Amino acid sequence: MKTPLLTSAIISVLALTACSQAEAPKVETVASNASDAKTMPTKTKAVLVYADWCTSCKVLDPKLQEVKSMGPMPGLEYVTLDYTAKDTNDFYAQADAAGVGEAVKTYLNGTIITGVLLLVDVDDKQVVGKVTKTLDTKDIAKAMKEAIEVS
Repeated sequence: MKTPLLTSAIISVLALTACSQAEAPKVETVASNASDAKTMPTKTKAVLVYADWCTSCKVLDPKLQEVKSMGPMPGLEYVTLDYTAKDTNDFYAQADAAGVGEAVKTYLNGTIITGVLLLVDVDDKQVVGKVTKTLDTKDIAKAMKEAIEVS
């Protein structure tokens, strides 16, 4: 009698684990510590429009990772919108879930371009800056800080 009960328990755990593996927009909130997160709400979202086949993404993403490793920027949240599957509906659903749908839709105006980092003012719901692969890490960090200041 214990074997069927144990088997049912294992199947239930596996089913719950599989459900929890569903992909969601990659959102990472960055603050220098817990108290900063409370005193400095997110003002700007750095939204990477990414696809694994995009050559510009392969240049920009490592630079973005280096900027992240330099330390937190209070008031900034990182978001990655994945357009690898070229599914427009899914792309905009990710943007909506991350709270940047309106700004991204307006800025892109029906044409999704990858390999770009959009700096979105959370309150005004608009793109206040754009970063491309041509900038170095210092200039990317500077653009992010400026976007936080104007947001």
